Amino acid sequence: MWAAGGASLTGVCHDRLMGEPGHRAVVERIADAVGWTGAVAPKYGWDHVERRLGLVFPADYKEFMGRFPSCCFRGVLRLWNPVQNTEGLARFTDDFGRLLDGVREGREYYPEIPAPFPAPGGVIPFADDMSGGALFWVPWTADPDGWHVTRQSASLPDDWMRTRRPMTAVLLELATSRSSRNVLRWDLSGADRSIELF
Repeated sequence: MWAAGGASLTGVCHDRLMGEPGHRAVVERIADAVGWTGAVAPKYGWDHVERRLGLVFPADYKEFMGRFPSCCFRGVLRLWNPVQNTEGLARFTDDFGRLLDGVREGREYYPEIPAPFPAPGGVIPFADDMSGGALFWVPWTADPDGWHVTRQSASLPDDWMRTRRPMTAVLLELATSRSSRNVLRWDLSGADRSIELF
């Protein structure tokens, strides 16, 4: 499987225990913030999804998707759960390809924007916002648990904002934001703190 710099990740993350206490605690804080009490009974194993897409996902993402179904998060972010069911995997895969194609096309006009996966260090999409932007991982290290999140806005030329935080830290900030201090830079002071299931 592919990793930053083209290194193989087979076995790197599979040897770790899923649901490390730190990841679980952050995911629970996110669930509390948006009032989500459910969980997911996955149809697919992560090995199946990772083989299909050719990458290994960060452990905090796997923990999050074990708790949250496909949803619209606070009315601003769309997340498809690829292990939840056939529709979730199909929609995630479609969006994954569409978002990577968008980055490739953007680089034809703006070569300074990040390269897309599977290029070494290429950005990897995992969610999109309701205005045409998207969230990606920046695989700057071979260990997926060290990947940071970057946001591509819908603005042209593409506006990219890189964080130095993992996916669950970004989503916790988004879940609790009461201002524009969040990865989207949107004022969420009046936004409902909930999720809408797909």
